[in-house]
Amino acid sequence: MWIKILVIMGFMWVLQGVLTYFQIKNFQRKLKEMKKHGRVGVGTVKGRLGAGAIVILAADRRGRIVDAQRMSGISVFARFRPLKGIKDLYYWEISHTAGDYDRVTQNSLLIAADSLKKQYEGDGVKHS
Repeated sequence: MWIKILVIMGFMWVLQGVLTYFQIKNFQRKLKEMKKHGRVGVGTVKGRLGAGAIVILAADRRGRIVDAQRMSGISVFARFRPLKGIKDLYYWEISHTAGDYDRVTQNSLLIAADSLKKQYEGDGVKHS
C-alpha cells in the first residue's frame, strides 16, 4: 500500500518536472520572439496562494508597445496570451491603464514597464 503511494508520488513529481521544463521552454521561445520587435520588459509576480503572472512587453525604439503577452495561472499548463489594451501605448502610459487589470497582472505590468524605463534611461532617453 505505502509503496504504491510512494511510486505515485514519485511519478507525479517527475511529471511536474517535465511539464515545468516545457513551460520554461515556452517562456524562452516567447521572449526570443518578442525581442524581434525591439526592447523587452518582463514583469513577474508570484501569487501567494492564488495565481501568479508574467507579463512581457515589447517596445519599439520610440517606446511604443508593439506586443504585450501575459501568462497567468497556478499550474504548469498556463501559456502566454495577448494582453489586450496595452498595444500602441507608450511604456510610460501603462501606469494610467494598469488599473483595468487584476492586482497580480497590474503589478506585473508595472514591473515590466519599469524594466523598459530603465533600459531607455540607460541610453539617455527620458520620457514622462
